[in-house]
Amino acid sequence: MKLLDLPQFKKLNDNYAVKTVRHRDTREDLWDLYRKGSFQAYQNKQSRDVFGGAKCIISFIAARHKYAAYVGVWEILGSKRRKDGGLIYKTKKLSIYDELAQRLIVSWGEGTRSWAQWADKKGNKEIIEILPPGYVMDFPGYYDFTLTHSELVQMISNPDSNREWQRMLSSISGVYLILDEKTGRQYVGSAYGRGGIWARWKTYARNPSGENKQLKQLLSQDRDRHEKFQFSILRVLEPSSTKDEVITQEALLKRKLGSKAFGLNSN
Repeated sequence: MKLLDLPQFKKLNDNYAVKTVRHRDTREDLWDLYRKGSFQAYQNKQSRDVFGGAKCIISFIAARHKYAAYVGVWEILGSKRRKDGGLIYKTKKLSIYDELAQRLIVSWGEGTRSWAQWADKKGNKEIIEILPPGYVMDFPGYYDFTLTHSELVQMISNPDSNREWQRMLSSISGVYLILDEKTGRQYVGSAYGRGGIWARWKTYARNPSGENKQLKQLLSQDRDRHEKFQFSILRVLEPSSTKDEVITQEALLKRKLGSKAFGLNSN
């Protein structure tokens, strides 16, 4: 099946001049921009008129191999020249096409360097898979990810769609980090026993403070502050590790990061 075989995209292509666009940038974390709502501004700034003639673009972010993950449809409303000769496009996101965002995976084929293509020609890409609702992302390894609180909630709420995350995070004890992106202050925590880090992070999905003193205080002052929380793993330990072994590693990392003196740890 190809992209334009899907009814919503076929209808879009029938009514507009449409390009498909595969973004790849070694200088920027495009998924981080997407999660933080900055991707549209990034996409709008181009060095040349790559969207010229198009009324809409179907946008993807490069994934493993020659694949690309769909992130949305934008209507092109106009453009203006920048002082450096590039362009700034004015675009509008068409949210009615968001249902498949991050779930639709296509193969870009051999021409990966040609990243903006007319949809009814080379740009009509082969669909590789449509991931289930609630899917967040592939599990990249214990140390190679960050999660926003909303992504964590989505993941915990849809364990069947994120089975690999549940399996891997349930199988380890370890030390994790919560970063308050607004201030840069850090909270170091640990998880041990049955369910490992997955079980501990479930509490944050239900209650963003996790009943931690300074996080509770922060949220009492700003109830939406958890939207700035970023979750990651600092150290992985065997599930058979004792509570004392895990707490020892947690204490060491608190000292290294200064999270008691300058962060969000009270003890």
